[in-house]
Amino acid sequence: MRDDPDLEYSYELRVPGAANAGEGWEKPAASAEGVNWDGTVHDLARSILAVWQLDCPKRYRGLPAYVEARNGLGAYAEINDPTPADEMVAALEVAIEASQMADVASDMRRQELMDTMRDVSKFSSLSRNNIAHRCRGVMSRPTALKVLKDQQRGE
Repeated sequence: MRDDPDLEYSYELRVPGAANAGEGWEKPAASAEGVNWDGTVHDLARSILAVWQLDCPKRYRGLPAYVEARNGLGAYAEINDPTPADEMVAALEVAIEASQMADVASDMRRQELMDTMRDVSKFSSLSRNNIAHRCRGVMSRPTALKVLKDQQRGE
C-alpha cells in the first residue's frame, strides 16, 4: 500500500493478437492516466486485466492481453495474468517497485547535483578541483571533473 494519496497511476492494456489480425499497429485496447489507486502497480495491472477479461468487447475475447502500468514515481509493471499474487510474491513486487522508485529518485538527485556543480563552477569563486573535492563522498574525482569539463565546453 502507498502512503501518498496524491500519487497517480496510468496504464495501457494491449492485445497483440488484435494488431496482427488486421487492426494495424498495436495500439492500446484500453488506457487511462491519472488513475487513483491504493495499492501496488502490479496489483493495479492485475485488477485492470481481470476486469478486461470479464467485460472486453467480443472481438478481443480469447485473445491474450497484457497491461503495462506505472506510477508517477517510477514504478512499472507488465502483467499478463490477473491471478492475485500470493503473500511472498506480493512482498517481492513491493520490493521491486520500491527499488524502481529509488532508482528514479537517485537519478533525479544525481542530475540535481551535477546541475548545482555546474552552477557553482560558473557563478562562484570555487575552482573545479575544489568542487570535485567537496563532492568526493558521492562522486569520484574524475567523474566530477568530467561533469565540470562538459559544462565548460557547453559555454
